[in-house]
Amino acid sequence: MSRKSYVTSMPDKTGAFMLASKIIAKYNGNIVRVSYNKAVDLHMLFLDVEAADESHRNIAKELGNVGYLKNEISETRVIEVDIKIPDRPGAVLPVLEILDHYNINISYLNSNANGTPFQNFKMGLLIENPDIIKMLLDDISKIYQIDIIDYDDFEKNLDNTIFYIRLANEMQKILSLSTDKTIEFISESNRILQMLEENGESPKKVFDYIRRFAYFISQHRSINFSVDIEQEKIGDAVMLYSIQPPCGSNTYVMAASNELVLIDTGYAIYADELLNIFRKIFPDWDKMNKRVFITHADVDHCGLLSRLEGLKICLNKKSADSLRRQFMGIPDYRENNDLGWGYSKLSRIISGYTPPNSDQFDIIDDGTPDEHQELLPIGAFTIADLEFEVFEGSGGHLYGEMIFVCSKYGLAFTGDNLVNISGFSPERAEFNSLAPYLMRSVNVDSEKAKEMRTQILNLLEKIEVRNQKACLICGGHGPISILKNRKLVKSNSSETPIKLSV
Repeated sequence: MSRKSYVTSMPDKTGAFMLASKIIAKYNGNIVRVSYNKAVDLHMLFLDVEAADESHRNIAKELGNVGYLKNEISETRVIEVDIKIPDRPGAVLPVLEILDHYNINISYLNSNANGTPFQNFKMGLLIENPDIIKMLLDDISKIYQIDIIDYDDFEKNLDNTIFYIRLANEMQKILSLSTDKTIEFISESNRILQMLEENGESPKKVFDYIRRFAYFISQHRSINFSVDIEQEKIGDAVMLYSIQPPCGSNTYVMAASNELVLIDTGYAIYADELLNIFRKIFPDWDKMNKRVFITHADVDHCGLLSRLEGLKICLNKKSADSLRRQFMGIPDYRENNDLGWGYSKLSRIISGYTPPNSDQFDIIDDGTPDEHQELLPIGAFTIADLEFEVFEGSGGHLYGEMIFVCSKYGLAFTGDNLVNISGFSPERAEFNSLAPYLMRSVNVDSEKAKEMRTQILNLLEKIEVRNQKACLICGGHGPISILKNRKLVKSNSSETPIKLSV
């Protein structure tokens, strides 16, 4: 049995949903999620169905045959008109007959008697075929005076019946999405909306956050892409580079004489930009030996993995399993609830994410328990004279989360388990506020995440006591930091970050 999302466009009449349900039941499909809100969109209904693969093919075919399956995004326009209609019974009927003739839906209607012989009917007309606009307006103007009114932003937001169509057309343009990906985008947007509406959030606010998320990522590409870079000498043999993009996770590179080791890789959408940055820092990038480690299997930490061909991807069994799930098209460990699923899928679509080839995986651990509550040592690796111990967390942020600790030199890569939020630039702070709203929490289990932070802090403080100096903490986002009164602050030893553009 597999789970598939259907974006359907149904007529606004009795029995429409019943017909769709009968088609699904006919092929032993089970509806596991349904979402419809007439106030948001008059026709669009979202269904998640569990069924056998052959049943899914039959369901899709029959839904298509009855005209319910939405397999394209219409180039829809909404125009607002002001029609001067005599204030007498039945005077509006000729206009409604013209609209019916052209199969036009009214998305907004407002009129009041004003003590004159006429009423001004303000109408929002939802037009899926722009070629008929002139004919439509000509026909109405033959009987009544009509003016075209330009929408202002406030009126646009009032027009709730076309939320999804507007969002789809907008995202298709800025992200260069295919029709299939566009439909998937609005389906996952609906998934998020459905969950957040149950918590009292308004559709306008939810879609605003989704738009901001998409625009923020897409508008920092190419010549608009720049990173902050911090450098730290670790011992005598390794130079550490912290590469901090405007959004998404940091990428760390440890450069030794004979190899480069990457920790996390950011968003896939910035692959070309980051590769250009790497080549600027390391002129021999393409010739050097390289390995990559990930702290956890979230999309914004694994984006370049599919572009780093021939490299070993070093990770634990849980993270490998999550990436394999992504590759097979089944829910990964971030996607075990609808909010996590919706946000993760949006992240994949917006960033153009492709899961990596599992043939490159180099598994760190063996025999790690499926569940544990402690920060558990599971493996080790070396870079020059740096010896790292790999610890696996209990899964508070994400199942399979890891941190990498070099006790000798007091260096720790903590992923998203420990991040210096106060050190974010205003731009990064704005971007990092979006996910907590759209998912309610960036953590799968907030109590576990809190406990993991405590255990990581305890471990780092023990190392500091032994070394008699502060540990350098490299979080998944933000600047290199140190501990001060158990809180992260910017490291004083780091030079002022340099700004590097593509």
